[in-house]
Amino acid sequence: MTDKIARKFPKALATFAVAASFVSASSLAGEFTVEQGKHYRATLSLKSVERLVDNELIARKFRALGFSKVHVSGSGATRRVEGVWPGKDVSTPLPSQIVAVAKL
Repeated sequence: MTDKIARKFPKALATFAVAASFVSASSLAGEFTVEQGKHYRATLSLKSVERLVDNELIARKFRALGFSKVHVSGSGATRRVEGVWPGKDVSTPLPSQIVAVAKL
């Protein structure tokens, strides 16, 4: 039982770190405005245990923020997320993990 917990702990910690950082005001890197119906690409730079998080969790976090048609690629420290913003235009602070955003 202890070995099973030890194997799952790093991934659980990474999942918590990413989830917390997407809502933590202390981790904000800047502000960005998304426009209704536009397609965006974000480049993420993940640190330490965050690198263990799988792309599906990252996609779920972006869907929870309101994006649709989300696709995540890459592994380890650098991930790329593409998605469409279906909601109204809105400006929002960016988590520190998002190092670049481009409108496609």
